[in-house]
Amino acid sequence: MSLVVSLSSPTSEEWNVDSAREIHYTNGSLGWSECNRSVEPIGKEFELVWSKVQKGGVEIIGLVAATSNEKKSQDSNDDDNIDELKEHYKNNHKEWTKTGKDVDHYKIMGLDHLRWRATDNDIKLAYKKMILVVHPDKNQDLGGNDEAFKSLVKSNNILSDIKKRRAYDSTDPFDDDIPTADEEGDFFEIYEPVFESNSRWSNVQPVPKLGDMETPYDKVVKFYNFWWSFKSWRDFTFEDDHDLDNADSREEKRWMERENEKKRVKQRKIEAARIQDLANLAYKKDPRIQKKLKEEDDKKNAHKNAKNEAKRKAQEEKEAAEKAEKERIEAEEKRKKDEAEEKKRIKAEQTALLKKGKIQFRTICNSFQPPQKIEDVELVIATLDNLQLGELTKEMETKENVTDKKAVFLVQLNAIQEKQREAERIYQEQRKALLNNKKEAKPERPWTEEELHLLAKAIQKFPPGVTKRWESVASCIPTRSLKDVIAKAKTSQPTQQQAFSKPEAAPSGSDYDKLKAKVGHMEIKSELSSKVDLGQYPVGTTSNGTESTTTTAPSTVDTAKPAAKKETTTATATTTASTEWTPEEQKLLEEALQKVDKNAEDRWDQIATHIGTKSKKDCVTRFKYLATMVKNIQPTK
Repeated sequence: MSLVVSLSSPTSEEWNVDSAREIHYTNGSLGWSECNRSVEPIGKEFELVWSKVQKGGVEIIGLVAATSNEKKSQDSNDDDNIDELKEHYKNNHKEWTKTGKDVDHYKIMGLDHLRWRATDNDIKLAYKKMILVVHPDKNQDLGGNDEAFKSLVKSNNILSDIKKRRAYDSTDPFDDDIPTADEEGDFFEIYEPVFESNSRWSNVQPVPKLGDMETPYDKVVKFYNFWWSFKSWRDFTFEDDHDLDNADSREEKRWMERENEKKRVKQRKIEAARIQDLANLAYKKDPRIQKKLKEEDDKKNAHKNAKNEAKRKAQEEKEAAEKAEKERIEAEEKRKKDEAEEKKRIKAEQTALLKKGKIQFRTICNSFQPPQKIEDVELVIATLDNLQLGELTKEMETKENVTDKKAVFLVQLNAIQEKQREAERIYQEQRKALLNNKKEAKPERPWTEEELHLLAKAIQKFPPGVTKRWESVASCIPTRSLKDVIAKAKTSQPTQQQAFSKPEAAPSGSDYDKLKAKVGHMEIKSELSSKVDLGQYPVGTTSNGTESTTTTAPSTVDTAKPAAKKETTTATATTTASTEWTPEEQKLLEEALQKVDKNAEDRWDQIATHIGTKSKKDCVTRFKYLATMVKNIQPTK
């Protein structure tokens, strides 16, 4: 079993894309359509294709069994081919003697009918056949020329090397023209040959086909994506301006290479732009793309129209709802207006009837002898409603005598006055009961210490004679009313302000000032204050026994509990120092303590200088004595 393939290189007459020597295989990952390739049933390429056949990745046109007759036919064909090649060599022997760029290597190899389409296997087979024709040992009948053999070897070397072959293939005449935008005709007939001819330059083979109108759209998109990312192997070295073999030095050779490379880069850019223009122009003219775009536009327009229609309907519904709401509001306003007018009309009629009834009632009352008081008449009119007043008027009209009419009026008047008196009595009783309940429910709230302090402060701030004194005092105590403030002020004696005043704050100043503030209204109960040495003057007295103007302790002294041993010892030690100070010296000490800054470095020197009769040490000892006495003082309860 073998693949249906060509067993020899086909001739130009045998070359046909629909021949049975081809097989189909598709590379789905690249996304192009089916491509045909000719595979010989021998070698690694055949093994590769056959492995793909086993995996199901290659679709085969057919498999045939090679028979002995076919083999014999094949051998006879080979013999015929050799004879044809010898005839071809005789007729074109001048081609073998050409040199340089004029040599046609495909024609030497007998592949001029395939040229760039020839595969590696075609080249190998052609070389094997041609070597039997031009080898010096085989062409004795043709003269045994070895130049033909050298040309064949050179051509085989060039066509077998992919880089050299691409450079040589690039020299083949090629039509670089592409269709114009204005060109009319069948799209596939115009563009398919152009893409087919340009596909020879692709690095990726096989190249996807243009297809037809039945080609799926996704394959069409992949086709254009392939050409938009087209990778060309086209070589432009044949257009080089400088021949490296003519260089005189390495520097000149490198310069030539740079110049040649610049030109090649420019040519490659021109080639890439040409391919891109071809793909873009075909994309614009492709009827499949136009059809798809039209479908998308129609779909987009349909969606847009549906959206606009929905928007229009929503707007119409909104306008209809707004119109209905407006009509409802107008109808509601009209109904309210009609109701108001109806009420106004009814009220006007009732007012007219009431006015007429009042006029009739007043006319009847004015006929009384003696005339009735206007206050009584208006009281009856104001108390009775329209119906009652009308009934009273009718009842009075039924009476022929004025006296009877007045009697009816007086009965009604007395009834109204009795109701008023009863209502007034009930109101007074309720009011009295409410006041009593309030008095019972709200006992007097006691005054807090803070409120008493605020009251005392306000009374001092606003003395008698001030305009609106008690209103000003009450404004200082937001938690109490004016009545509460006046009542509390009356019950409090003016001489007992300390009962609702804040304690005096300790004055700031020297330690002695603090001592005086503490001792001012308190009794000092300590043993030191009761001991006075004979022959010395107690603190606070003069030599005559009279009281000094400056006192440091109150006259009344009570005995306090003995202090600790340490305090007693200290007090006893300073007793002598304390009794040696005269009232004048004590006064000078007080003045100095007040005048001299306590933060001064030479404070005690200044104090001693101010006293004159005492040293710095005496002043310090006296101050410590007074400070100790202050610590031992306990305030009286």
